Amino acid sequence: MNKFSQLLCISVALFVSGCQNKQNSDQWDNACLDPGLPKNIIYHELDQKGEIFSFYEKHDKSKRTSNVSYFSYGIHEKRDTSGTTYNNCRAYYSGSDTLLINIGINGPFGGQGLLIKYVNKKFNTEAYMHTDLVIEGEMAPNQKIIYQKLSLNKENYEIGDSLFGKIEFKSIDLDYSGDTILRSGHGNFRALVKEQKKLKY
Repeated sequence: MNKFSQLLCISVALFVSGCQNKQNSDQWDNACLDPGLPKNIIYHELDQKGEIFSFYEKHDKSKRTSNVSYFSYGIHEKRDTSGTTYNNCRAYYSGSDTLLINIGINGPFGGQGLLIKYVNKKFNTEAYMHTDLVIEGEMAPNQKIIYQKLSLNKENYEIGDSLFGKIEFKSIDLDYSGDTILRSGHGNFRALVKEQKKLKY
């Protein structure tokens, strides 16, 4: 068993046995600065692809903003990586000095992805999934971060700046039905920083 598998087993055991009643992890880590990110060949590859738009967005000829592979699976399920890069990236300031980076996809009845909060060179990542279906008695999701690493091309951003980044993320959580779910995301993304009163995700 490799080190990650050992860490995963220990994390699952601790999470299931003692963390069910805690709120989502609010773990903040230092972001890495990588000014050379915009020169990564992946962005040239993204330039050759059209953007993936969420349901509520206006479609245009924008270039692809994300190659982040994001997937979730039950602890006893085989990982299905098909369609894991079907997402986009949006970056907003929403009434505060916290920059919100949303990597995901949203349809008419729900959506899923990663929400990164960045402020003062520190960041927190939260995997999200939402649906219009409401089930009485459902548990609130409860996330524990195993690993998160964020690289950005700048330390500070203003409205109108181009943001380039790379995310590596793993977490365990109890979903709405109480099942233990593993979530993972990794890849590069980019966005034009905008201002929005309310983030849609």
